[in-house]
Amino acid sequence: MSQTTQLLPRELAARAVARVLIIDDEPHVLAVGKAVLEAHGFEAAAVRTGEEALDLVRQEAGEGRRFTAAILDLTMPGGASGFEVLDWLRACDPNLPVIACSGYFQEDVKDLCQAIGFADVLHKPFNLESLCLAVRRAMMQENDGACTAAAVQPGDVS
Repeated sequence: MSQTTQLLPRELAARAVARVLIIDDEPHVLAVGKAVLEAHGFEAAAVRTGEEALDLVRQEAGEGRRFTAAILDLTMPGGASGFEVLDWLRACDPNLPVIACSGYFQEDVKDLCQAIGFADVLHKPFNLESLCLAVRRAMMQENDGACTAAAVQPGDVS
């Protein structure tokens, strides 16, 4: 049994295609997150902006592939906010579970993030266990719906 399937309940492990997209403006967060996920059997892709994330999700959808989950930094200076990127990702793949990630969470933020559509919340700095647990919970929430490659452009979704 692979390390990825060890992280999943049996019913999900049999059909798991564990592809995780990490969206963060901090290079070290991308490198560590990608390395940890890949070391645990996940396929991981890392991008620095919401625009890059949308392009990649759209490209993968065009090839008949989709991500199992995404980890999204809420604060990315100089570009779209995590909330805008969530809207873009939802327009492209409504079934993609997205995990909110930030070092600036307050007590009531988890409920707020889940109310607006995030699958889970990951606090920075995160450790191996919290990262894998958040991805596992998000994968368990994923619906089996097909990815629709909508022609969404950054700025189209308000």
